[in-house]
Amino acid sequence: MSLSLREKQRLYHSLAQLVRQGIPFPAALNKLAPGARGDTRRLIEAARKSLASGHTVGEAFTAMPSVVSSLESAVVSAVEKSGQLDRGLRDLSEYFAALDKARRDFVMRCAYPVFMLHFGILLLNAPTLFTQSAAAYGRQVGTAFLFVYACVAVIAFAAPLLRDAGAVSAGIDRLLILFPILGQIRRSFALSRFCTVYGLQLDAGINVIDSVITAGRSSRSGLVRSAVDSAVPNIRGGSQVGPLLAASGAFPSDMAQALIVGEETGSLDDELQRLSMEFRDRALVALAAFTEWLPRLIYIGVVLYMGWKIVSFYQGYYGQIEKMLQ
Repeated sequence: MSLSLREKQRLYHSLAQLVRQGIPFPAALNKLAPGARGDTRRLIEAARKSLASGHTVGEAFTAMPSVVSSLESAVVSAVEKSGQLDRGLRDLSEYFAALDKARRDFVMRCAYPVFMLHFGILLLNAPTLFTQSAAAYGRQVGTAFLFVYACVAVIAFAAPLLRDAGAVSAGIDRLLILFPILGQIRRSFALSRFCTVYGLQLDAGINVIDSVITAGRSSRSGLVRSAVDSAVPNIRGGSQVGPLLAASGAFPSDMAQALIVGEETGSLDDELQRLSMEFRDRALVALAAFTEWLPRLIYIGVVLYMGWKIVSFYQGYYGQIEKMLQ
């Protein structure tokens, strides 16, 4: 069972609207169930059964890790305890809406370069039909397509593995951060998730230790998680969180400074909310730049490939003429 970004955005938006009108969460699920389809319906049914068994909303979401991420369950658990469930659901809806928009923009911008790539492979190998045979043409085109699809398959297979490994391993996470643009996007989203969950947990009255541990796990960053795990023993001993996280080197200096100032001035909740929005905006700006420039780079690559094939064709053509003249 798995929900797309669009399905999650719609589900959380609908739940937020209903809860904001004073409808209890179980009743909100009951209202959405008849119109839900596929995995969304199965998620709603699973949540309804869990709530009917006496579990809280947060517990119901936490019990479905294959569908509900640690970020979602942590946010829902925190806002439920603080009596702001509609706020958390709205924030999750906006979060998934932003991700879905970025994904759709990327797909739309890649459509033309991908078409040109396929068209170029078919067209620029066409002379083989006349100089050799249809079988040779098929082999050339098939080899080119196989290479392209193999590259895509490797990326599609490796990306989730690296993402999941980076969520628990500080070393792999540190390597992923080095990737141009993508590393910045990953890091900014991770820091935004950390600040969001940390702030909501504190706002719900959850103790600092449990709050920072949950935030570290929800960040999906091995660096952040490792820094939190290393700081917990000292936090239990009475040390403040901000200086310990700042000393870890896992957080940017502006964020570390804001955490320290927030703790000293009693405005940590406000600082965390500001940081959450700031890092999310940074991530979305970088993601927008990535979705804009990657299709252009693909297009440039296609043009270079077409140019190379044209030059290769004419080199072979003039080479044959020279042999004939000799």
